[in-house]
This record gives sequence, structure tokens and C-alpha cells, in this order.
Amino acid sequence: MQLDWWQPLAGLGLFLFAMRQIEEALELASGRPLREFLRRNTDSPLRGVATGTLVTAILQSSSLVGLMMLALVGAGVIQMRNALAVIFGANLGTTFTGWIVATIGFKLDLDALALPLIAVGGLTYTLSNQKSAHQSARFVLSLGLLLMGIEFMKSSVDGLGQLIDAETLRSFGPVQFVLFGAIFSAIVQSSSATMAVTLSALYGGVIDLPSAAAVAIGADFGTTSTVLLGAIRGAAAKKRVAAGHFLFNLATDILAFILRVPLLSIVALIGITDNLIGLVAFHSLFNLMGLVLFLPIIGLIANFLDRRFVDAATGVSRHIGAVPPTVSEPALEAIQLETGHLLQRVIEQNLLVVDPPVRVAKGRLPIGSVEDPTRRLLATKNFANEYQTTKRLEGEILAFTIDAQTAELEPDQSGHIDRCQQAVREAVHASKSLKDVQGDLAQFDASDLTAVSAYGQRFRDVLTEFYLALYAVRRTESDRMTLEDIIELNQLAHRGHEEIHRTIYSDVRRNRLEEDDISSLLNANREIFLSCRALLTAIAALALPQEQVETLEVLPGSVL
Repeated sequence: MQLDWWQPLAGLGLFLFAMRQIEEALELASGRPLREFLRRNTDSPLRGVATGTLVTAILQSSSLVGLMMLALVGAGVIQMRNALAVIFGANLGTTFTGWIVATIGFKLDLDALALPLIAVGGLTYTLSNQKSAHQSARFVLSLGLLLMGIEFMKSSVDGLGQLIDAETLRSFGPVQFVLFGAIFSAIVQSSSATMAVTLSALYGGVIDLPSAAAVAIGADFGTTSTVLLGAIRGAAAKKRVAAGHFLFNLATDILAFILRVPLLSIVALIGITDNLIGLVAFHSLFNLMGLVLFLPIIGLIANFLDRRFVDAATGVSRHIGAVPPTVSEPALEAIQLETGHLLQRVIEQNLLVVDPPVRVAKGRLPIGSVEDPTRRLLATKNFANEYQTTKRLEGEILAFTIDAQTAELEPDQSGHIDRCQQAVREAVHASKSLKDVQGDLAQFDASDLTAVSAYGQRFRDVLTEFYLALYAVRRTESDRMTLEDIIELNQLAHRGHEEIHRTIYSDVRRNRLEEDDISSLLNANREIFLSCRALLTAIAALALPQEQVETLEVLPGSVL
């Protein structure tokens, strides 16, 4: 008897192709809602585990979920410990494929299911011009091809047991079967495909249940290669996720290998006599064991990884360097967070424009999320140096947003990027206005003329009053800037500007100022006001809904 080797290879090829098509169809159909679902439902490790299990059971790809976690953690959207919980849950969710294959793939006549699915899916995909119908047809067609691939693999092993020397296989040790599972899974980039092949071999009597269990352990470990490859050249945040995935699977699989005989005994005690069901039950059981053991110490694991992987200081950005600009949802999140980071820097560096700096002892930065209200973002207390650093950050953000706009974006996504770009430009302008008059402010303070030196203190008072009010807006982490806050701060800056303007004119009429001083004082007063107004424009663009920003544009004495 001879075996047609093309049949099992064709079955494996169909299975892998169909799995990839199903993943892509599901991701295209639910990419943005799915990422939003992951963001909303991963605020605690327990919810992260449940979300990871559910999403992976639906998508049938722990690798895809892992890559999503890389992007979301890299963008700063999800905390490290919660991302690890999602990946832990994904390991359990991916075992769902084995249950489907074992309970349906080897129990039913798959041709009776596959052919109608291929017919309906293929014809609909070819004849329909609607995008939504295209995606649905692609999914149905891929599902039919997947079932056909399983049928090819199943039928090809019917006589395989007669062609293979059982004594030779029995001479292989458990470690060799583990290595086979790991290498095969890493090559095909799918533990689900490895399980399907293993189930086929077990169904055909080629290997026994203990050997198949060892292959399943190896397949579980081999699937970490996809996430490792996705993070190898990424930022530290991505490396933490990939390392966490690797360490969790490594520890779980070592325990599973050591305890494989007791675990298989538990499966038998439950009353499972079918070897196919026994294998997938074993696969689920040891993944559940790892989850139960490591979930309580997930915080310790996250802290260890945070210390182990630190970004090299190659740029100023904190968020945009960790995600590719063409992956729309994580890129938009990163742009939002990085813009907030730049605004925080600008606010703090503007306090340094006078010497000694303006003191703001209480309150929170009005933009972004800062766990410690007293935390400062600046490395030095030199305004000029920090301004140049912020200019570099501006360039990094604008370059990233330009790249992000080359991707296919929804109108609201494009509008969001436009507002972030406006916020960046206005925030840097707020610092440039102060940079242009920094020398004048120092000269006012050092002037021998009492009337001129008094203006140095007046300008300091205006800046102090404005920034004290700015820091006082957010008393708690949940507070947000409102339209009314922006209007009040603008009125405050406007009053300070008008009062100094009137005083300068009064001193001119009384001949208390020299001509050169008059020009410098008027220019400094104007630039300080423009700085405050530009900063408020930046905050409004980032923090307020678009309709409220448009409202500001038509208000008398508008900020914008």
C-alpha cells in the first residue's frame, strides 16, 4: 500500500490558508470595534483573562490577539499587567479549535458541510460587488476550505498506521515529540494547525495519546514565536509583552510536561475514553492550570518585565515609537497620548521662562493622566534646552501623523489627527512666543530704572496667576477641562494683558519710560498674551469635542 503524500500536505495547506483568511476576514470586519472592546474590557487582570479567552475563541488565533496586545501596550492604551492577563486567557481560548476539530471534524461527514459552504461562499464572493457581502462570503468560503482541509488530513491517515513502523515511533521519547510540536508550530505559525495534524495522527493510530499530549505541549510553546518576531525590533513595551508571553508559556509547558501523566490520569478519571476528546481536554487542562498558578502573581511578573526592558533614549517621544503608524487604531491612541505629553512639557517649560521659575506648588497638569500630581516631566530647569527638546518632539509627532494619514482612515479619524496636529503647533507656538521675549524679561528685571524693573515683576505676576489657575482646574484624576474653563482662563489672560497695556500707556504719558523700553514692553506684553492664548487653543483642540471648539471660534475675544 502506498500513501499519496500530496493529500495530507494539501489538507494542511488548505487548513492554514483557510485559517489565515478567517483571521483576516474577522479582523477587517471587527478591527476597530474589536480594539475598542479590548481597551474597554481589560481594566483588570480578571477581565483581561476573560476577554482574551473569549476573543481568541472567536478569532481562533492567539497570535493575532498577542500582536494586538503588542500594538495597544506600545501605544500606552493598556497597562502591562492587564495585557499579560489577555495573553494568558488567549492561551486557553486557542484550545477551542481543538474541541471543534475533535468533536465535529472527526465525527461528521465533512464533505457534506464543506462543499455547500465553498459553493455559496465562492459564488457570492465572485458575483457580489458589496464590501460587506464580500467579507461575509470570504468567511463562509474560508470555513468550507478549512473543513475540506481537515477532511483531507483525516482521510489521508486511514492507512498511514500500516505504513509506519510502530516500533520506530515508540523509540521516540516524549522530549522528541515536544520538540516536533514546537518546531512544527513555529514553522506554520499556528498551534491550531499543529493540533489538527496531531489529532489526525492520533485518529489514524499513528501515535498514541501520551505522545500526542507531548506534541500539544510543544505546539503551545512554538506559538510564542509569532509574538516574539513581532516585538524583536520594537520598543521596550512590546518586548515586555512578548517576554511575558514567552515566560508564561515556557513555565506552563514545563509544568505540563512534568505532570503530563497525572494530568492524563485526571482526564481519564473524568470519564473521557475517546482519545481525541482526551487530547483536547488535556490541552485545555494544562493551560487552565498555568492560568490559575500565574494569575495571582501577574503584578510581580509585570514589575519584573518593566525593570528588565527599558527604552534606549533615542527620542523624546513616549508613545508613538512603540506602534507602526499604519495600524490605525493603536496609532491614533499613540498620537493622542503623545500630543498630551507634548502639551504637558510645554506647560512645565513655560514656567522656566523667568528666573527664578514660576512656582506652582499645587494642582495637576491640565492635560493627560499623571499618577503623581507633583511629578515633573522635564530633565532640566533650562528653558532654552527644554524648548529645543520639545521642538524635536514636535517633529517626531508631525512625522508620525503624516505617515499615519497614508493609511485608509475614517473621516472622524482624519479629523482627530488634524486636531492633534493643531494642538502640537499651537503648543509649540505658546513656547516660542515666550522664547522670543525671554531676553527682554531678564533685562526688565535687571534694569536700573525702577519703572522698567517693576514690569519684570508684573509680567511674572501675570504668568503666575494664569498658570496657577490652569493647574487648579483638575483637582482629581477624573476631572477634565471644559469649555467654561477655557473661556475663564482666556478672560484671565486677556485682563492681565489689558491692565499692563494701560499701565504702559500711562507711564508713557508721564514720561517714565524711554523709547526703546516702550517698544520692548509692548512686545513682551503682547507675546505673553499670545502664548497664553495659543496654549489654550492647543488644550481646546485636544480636550474638547469638535463642536465646542467651533463654538470658541465665534465667541467675542475668542481664544481661537
